[in-house]
Amino acid sequence: MTLPFNPLARLRPFPSHFPSLACDSDTLIDTDVPSSPLPRTHFLSSHSTSSTPPPVIARSAFIPDSLVEHLMRNKRDSAITTKYLPDTAITNAEAAMHSFVTALVVATQCGDYAWKGGHTAVELGTSARGRRLGRKVVVSTALHNDFEDSQVAEVFFALEDDELVGRDLRLRQGGARFVVPSAEEKNHDAFRRAYDETLRQHAVYHLLPERRLPSLHELAHRPWTVDETISRLVAHLQTPLSSAHETPTQLLSSRSIRLSQPSSSILSLSFLLATHITSLTNELSALEALTADKGYIYTYQPPSIFARRLPAEVSVLLVFCALREVQLAAREAGALKLDKMRAFALSTHTSSLSSLFPLLSLQLPSHILSLHLSSLFPAPSHLYAPPPSLRGATLVIHNNSDAFGQNIESEESGGSLDGVVGCWGDASRALRRERGDLVRFVG
Repeated sequence: MTLPFNPLARLRPFPSHFPSLACDSDTLIDTDVPSSPLPRTHFLSSHSTSSTPPPVIARSAFIPDSLVEHLMRNKRDSAITTKYLPDTAITNAEAAMHSFVTALVVATQCGDYAWKGGHTAVELGTSARGRRLGRKVVVSTALHNDFEDSQVAEVFFALEDDELVGRDLRLRQGGARFVVPSAEEKNHDAFRRAYDETLRQHAVYHLLPERRLPSLHELAHRPWTVDETISRLVAHLQTPLSSAHETPTQLLSSRSIRLSQPSSSILSLSFLLATHITSLTNELSALEALTADKGYIYTYQPPSIFARRLPAEVSVLLVFCALREVQLAAREAGALKLDKMRAFALSTHTSSLSSLFPLLSLQLPSHILSLHLSSLFPAPSHLYAPPPSLRGATLVIHNNSDAFGQNIESEESGGSLDGVVGCWGDASRALRRERGDLVRFVG
């Protein structure tokens, strides 16, 4: 049986003049970083003699250039636990649209992330001249959907009493270049709500084939509970792709999920899946195009703070569904494939996440290893130590930042994965909001 593919899942090429994302993550390198203070402080200072190239930004074609630059340049210094605030630049719907804009940076890390009862880093040592050793990795800013509270993703994906008809922003503006409203305009509640609604309409127009979200009164099926959603997705993903009778997109078409208390929101599962597919395809397209033949090891840390309203298990299963859709799209004649991914390493730090791990290999081509993330950083050292078959590959890590704040530049090391990645490397220098070349390589 030939299954249809979702066009959103097609990998795409990147221009050959874009910066390479290839690096050997096994071999430690000398840096100019002194043993004190923390590396980020040095990298951002005038004392550093090294440089960091600008990011490669993988964005969906429907995201206007002006919105890409706005999201990359206008974050607050820090936005821990907060969303849109008066007099700030980024609205809640703009933050949701950041799912379609992912920056990737070749970074030098002077410590490997580790969890030892808290977020920390394992230092890589120093050279004979007393400078820190570093490890080259790719830091990806691919976002988790923000379900920390009810303000961002819960609103963005919600079904409501009235249908939401998709409409392209450019059609709304008569084909003119999209201009991001000012912070002053966004201070007005009515204006901001209407503007955020136009962004939802824009996403719906481009992500859903029917180009609309139905009203709650016209649902074809009863919403699934969270537990039902997990069980249905697990059952679907347990079927090998070779014998599957439907795709994830078909399974979730017209399906919805009712969030658990204290929320009563009902979300579109087809809209959620389309977002996961699009975000993952953006990221993997850049990695496939711009890493070396030795390939890359992709790591995935499920959401924690951003899973307060939608459990992390649902997000992991939607990522697995997106991987399955990428595989299906790669079957088309002439389609790009996951040729360079060598392994997919999943963090399974809870029993419920660990129970999902056996599903991973069923969503990947046979040449890609499925690994527990902890196996790449084995005890007792917790230093990066890939198996021999993966040596020389590029390690891809995620800083899991949010869309409102430049937390990678400001958060302390013990606060989160974000803080550790930021404090112990130079990714923050690549992502500095005032860089003249920050949005030079957008593809």
